[in-house]
Amino acid sequence: MIAIAAVLVDIVLILTHRVRTSSEPVESTTWRHMAAGLAGCAAGWLVIGRPHIVWDDLSLTLICGVVLASEAAHAARSLSGRAWAGWTTACASGAAAATWLLPGPLPFS
Repeated sequence: MIAIAAVLVDIVLILTHRVRTSSEPVESTTWRHMAAGLAGCAAGWLVIGRPHIVWDDLSLTLICGVVLASEAAHAARSLSGRAWAGWTTACASGAAAATWLLPGPLPFS
């Protein structure tokens, strides 16, 4: 449930950024935001108790936690004008994506 909410927030953030900057040239997402998303995934995996990793769940976690989170981080930084907003978005989205690895819907239940 946490991962689904995070993915929806990331998509809304990305779409808002794309609508507001549709006339401007497209900038690429930085590798640093991807690394922050991956670090967030690893931290989230540790926080939720290091559940057993299944390859199907891992690919979903990496797509949501690295690719989608880095794009959302770029959007957050562009929309807010502050660097910390991008870093926070990347780490929080990465950590939330780690909950895809849980066997149940909520952590600690």
